[in-house]
Amino acid sequence: MSRSTSPTGSGAATPASREMLALQGLAGNAGTTRLLAQRRSGTPHPVQRAVGRGGGAANRVVQRMPWPDPAAAHRRMLEQGWQATEDGGYTRAPQPETGESAGGQQAGAAPQTQGREQDQEQAADEPITLRVLVRKNASFRDEDYLNNVGHSWVAFYKGDKFQSSAGFYPIGGQINEDAPHRSVPGEVRMNHDDPSNATTELSVPLDQKQFSKAQKYIQTNLNHEYNVVRFNCTDFVIGVHKAATGHNPPGRNLLIPNNPNDLHSGIKKKNNKDLQRK
Repeated sequence: MSRSTSPTGSGAATPASREMLALQGLAGNAGTTRLLAQRRSGTPHPVQRAVGRGGGAANRVVQRMPWPDPAAAHRRMLEQGWQATEDGGYTRAPQPETGESAGGQQAGAAPQTQGREQDQEQAADEPITLRVLVRKNASFRDEDYLNNVGHSWVAFYKGDKFQSSAGFYPIGGQINEDAPHRSVPGEVRMNHDDPSNATTELSVPLDQKQFSKAQKYIQTNLNHEYNVVRFNCTDFVIGVHKAATGHNPPGRNLLIPNNPNDLHSGIKKKNNKDLQRK
């Protein structure tokens, strides 16, 4: 069975009231249902709390969703990272990529990098000191000199902080007593010697270039042959000092092999003269 309708336009008929009422009642919109009923009859009626099955539940949902305060809603949008647009809408503020800051570096990396750079700059500004250290045990003319020769070594400081030390030794700590002029395998021992064991010391300020020259000399002679006459621990120390400063430390002996005792005496004399000048 078909239902005829009027043509569309200004004279078009409204949809069948029963169908519209049924749809509105199914949707649970009691207010709209009642208004349509009023339009149909022309008689005002109070809006009922429930229309049909489920009407009360629908009304309760509507009552729990009041229109929000516009100002409060605007604040919430801004707090969530939205930006107001000129046309009254909202757009997301541009966000950096995950794990990166706006500058393209990982979050937290920039402060750490700056901290390391500051530490490096501070370390570079600290004065570098070469210390020639000597422990005197016996005179070169003593019969027991070969077994109690003493020792010379160097140490480096930045500010007041110890950085490293280097001392030259025959490997195994032994020399050929029957033929002391013969060479034996030697080695540079890093951070082996204790500065507190020195009986005297000479402090020499260095710049970065001089420090690099001293380090290069040490690296070059890491495995130099040890020889009591030609290249012993004191010769090594003299070489480090000369590589850094361009001249020998006080106490070098041109008549007999370089030894800790003469170096000890030369450093003590220089330190005493420096004290008298102050």
